[in-house]
Amino acid sequence: MTQFSVILAALVHDVDHLGISNAQLIKEDHKLAKIFKKQSIAEQNSIVLSWEILMDDRFHDFRRTIYADTYELERFRQLMTNTVLATDIFDKDLSAIRKKRWEMAFADVPPTDPQSTKDNVNRKATIVIEHLIQASDVAHTMQHWHIYRKWNERLFQEMMVAYKAGRMPKNPAESWYQGEIGFFDNYIIPLAKKLKDCGVFGVASDEYLNYATENRREWEEKGKFFVAELIKKYVDVEEEKHEEEKVGEPAEQPEADTRPRTSRRMSITVLSPHLDSEEA
Repeated sequence: MTQFSVILAALVHDVDHLGISNAQLIKEDHKLAKIFKKQSIAEQNSIVLSWEILMDDRFHDFRRTIYADTYELERFRQLMTNTVLATDIFDKDLSAIRKKRWEMAFADVPPTDPQSTKDNVNRKATIVIEHLIQASDVAHTMQHWHIYRKWNERLFQEMMVAYKAGRMPKNPAESWYQGEIGFFDNYIIPLAKKLKDCGVFGVASDEYLNYATENRREWEEKGKFFVAELIKKYVDVEEEKHEEEKVGEPAEQPEADTRPRTSRRMSITVLSPHLDSEEA
């Protein structure tokens, strides 16, 4: 059940993601920010929607294979919830808790009594699950260079859409190259090292760490050229398209002759549809 909860969490952790950060949702006073009290908004929304689907009558028999009673149901839901919430890496409070838990679980001093030993085993299991889901969330950074580039481009495109819509404060193109280096140094490579330290992937842990460090090296070498290509593809092309549309617009018509006429004229009022500022 624990293993399946991790797999399911990895599949659903970005369900209904709006393409903007939790901070932006709070800034916009979005309805989801209100519902989830400004805490792990996108993650909680994914959990709720996924759970509603899983609880549908169509999956009654499927659920019976996951848990057998109410206790197992509650444990399964808790495991899945905690795992998805671990993908919110920008919540400082949650990050601090996870860091402290890691230090306690992998301290050099082993526990001395049976209860402490049991608690430490459970703590290590929790940490391993958290790091598994975090690795799955950024798995492209620990795979081959062409896989990393593919998903890096898609993320860039998503953020450019948000920026052009006024839902991102800064143009991502301006800091994309340097930001990726910082992301590798401060999050990806330390995460890959922790995966190696806890031994969850066995000898494959070396492979993930090697891919992460190699992608970091290639990004430092080729990243500026790659970003230039992204800008040309997603920024310059859009601007050229916009200019072409402006050129193709009909010329401004001369003002209508408002002098009195002998014939009666019809007055037409055009009503614009009301646009609700809050998203549906």
